[in-house]
Parts: sequence; structure tokens; C-alpha cells
Amino acid sequence: MEAELDLRMKVEIHEIEERKNEHINELMHNHEQAFKEMKQYQNDITRENLELIKSHRDQLKEKQNNTKTNNDALTTLKSQEQELKQPLEQAKQRQASLEKHVATLDKDQMALKNARGFLKDIRSKTKKMKEERDDVDKKYSKIMNEKTEMYAKFEKIIGDLRKKADYKNQILEQKLSTFQRDYDKKELDLRELV
Repeated sequence: MEAELDLRMKVEIHEIEERKNEHINELMHNHEQAFKEMKQYQNDITRENLELIKSHRDQLKEKQNNTKTNNDALTTLKSQEQELKQPLEQAKQRQASLEKHVATLDKDQMALKNARGFLKDIRSKTKKMKEERDDVDKKYSKIMNEKTEMYAKFEKIIGDLRKKADYKNQILEQKLSTFQRDYDKKELDLRELV
């Protein structure tokens, strides 16, 4: 019985040791798993931190480059500002001059309105004068035509009168010639009588 008890004890101890070993293995396995997870977590954090550091370095370089670019741009802008001051002053003077012109705009517009009215009157008078001139030209043309017609009639009448005068002169010359012959004949007769 004692051997049986020993054997039972040994079996129980063996079972306990197996459970203990199994529990130790399970704890070791869990510990290794937790260690792996922790190591993975630490590696992830380290990698993320390195990426953040790299990203921050890149951003820092970019910001330094931007700062340099901005400083260069600021220097350029300051020089451009100096260059633009003179044109700005000229533009301000021009603006003041234009404002003075704007001040006289009402007077200029009134003068323009009056000038347009005057121009309209002149155009109206010019148109009327042209119409009158056209009428005078027509009357002149008509009178010149009448003059030409009258001159032609006058020439015709003069021609007719010359023809009549020539005819009458011929008749008178014939009569004169007849009278001269009669006179010569009578004078001859009278001399013969005497």
C-alpha cells in the first residue's frame, strides 16, 4: 500500500510537474508573445518617431528654404518699392491734375453744350445758305438761258434787220441810180436847151 501510495504520489507529483511545466510553457509562450508585441509596438513607435523626425527635418529645410526665398523676395520687393515710388508720385501728381480737370468738368460740359448748340445753328444756317445758293444758282442758270435765248433772238432780229436794210439800201441805190440817171439826163437836156 505504501508502494501504491508512493506511486500515486509520484503520479500526482508528475501530473503536478506536467501541469507546472505546461503552465510555465504557457506563461513563457504568453510572455514571448507579449514581448514580441511590445517589441513590435516599440519598433512601430521608433519607426514613426524616425519618420516624424525625418518629416520635421524636411519641413525645417523647406521652411528654411522658404524663409530664404521669402527674404530674397522681400529684398526684391523692397527694391521694387523704391523703384515704384517715383512713378507713384508721378501718378499722384497726375491724379491731382486730373482732379483739377474734373473740377472744371461742369464748365467744360456747359461750354461743350453751348458749342454744340452754336455748331447746330451754324449747320442750320449753312444748310439754309446752301439751299438759297442752290436757288440762286438755278435762277442764274435760268436767267443765263433766257439771256442766251434773247441774244439769239436779238442776233436773228439784227440779221433780219440787216437783210431788210440791205434790201432797202439796194432799192434806194437803184432809185438813187435811177434818179441820178434822170438827173444827168435832165441836166443834159437843160444844157442842150441853154
